[in-house]
Amino acid sequence: MSTAEPLTTYLELRESTAAGEEGAGLSHTSAGLVLLHVLEIAPLGEPTGGLTLLHDAGDHGTRYLAAARILAEGGWAVALPDMRGHGRSEGERGHSAGLKEVLRDVQAVQDHLAYRLPDARKVLIGQGLGALYALAYAAEHPDQAAALVLLAPLWQPRFELPEAAGGLKRLFKRVGPTTPGRTGFDAERLTRDLAEREAWKKDELVHDVITLGAGTQAAAIARDYLPRVAELGLPVLVVHGASDAIADPAPSRALGPPVEVRIVEGGAHDLLHDFGAAELASAIRDWLRV
Repeated sequence: MSTAEPLTTYLELRESTAAGEEGAGLSHTSAGLVLLHVLEIAPLGEPTGGLTLLHDAGDHGTRYLAAARILAEGGWAVALPDMRGHGRSEGERGHSAGLKEVLRDVQAVQDHLAYRLPDARKVLIGQGLGALYALAYAAEHPDQAAALVLLAPLWQPRFELPEAAGGLKRLFKRVGPTTPGRTGFDAERLTRDLAEREAWKKDELVHDVITLGAGTQAAAIARDYLPRVAELGLPVLVVHGASDAIADPAPSRALGPPVEVRIVEGGAHDLLHDFGAAELASAIRDWLRV
């Protein structure tokens, strides 16, 4: 199936309070307004469903366009959002004001797809940190997702988060939710593909920042929602690289029916930019047809 050219959309979202609740209301000024960048691609003709793909920490949605084209060839209208603080979206780099904010933003993308495709199936795919966000959304909005694909989920996040300084340093170095840390991701651990490594290093939109608040939140999501994967009541596919040096595949291996788990032998963390990425995208497309 042929696909249309990608389309860029900016969703107008509300700013957040420190707890992730909606902050200032929208107005005719920019006060209280946050723009969320979404790249969209769809098949020519009527799509069979809407698909949202959530990227990893420090990443951005446009990098997944190659996989999105393959999924669109299967009839899906694909949305590739840059989460707040990532890519071309506004927001403090690498920061999230909490799970409530994440769920609001994913809902905004889903609502955008629903406006265009009111009666079509909606599915979620998440990579790494995005897999945790996709899982939490599906658990909290059980009627909003028809299927879920989790790629290399960060069941045990190992971000390099800032720690409170001791002694006199506390007077000069204050640590709070927005204090930046590092994801610790690097091209060599993300993928085995040399071309993809170079692309990552040259991409000015990727970054190595995750704040204390966002990193702590990721650990809490993994802890709270991993036990609920098998209870979602919808088809769930988990794909993990056997040689993932960022996200330990052991918790994924331990998942059993009704969750379908596929382990990619030799696979690294960033599966849609690793060897066999096109084949994996095609396999996901085929799985979604079932």
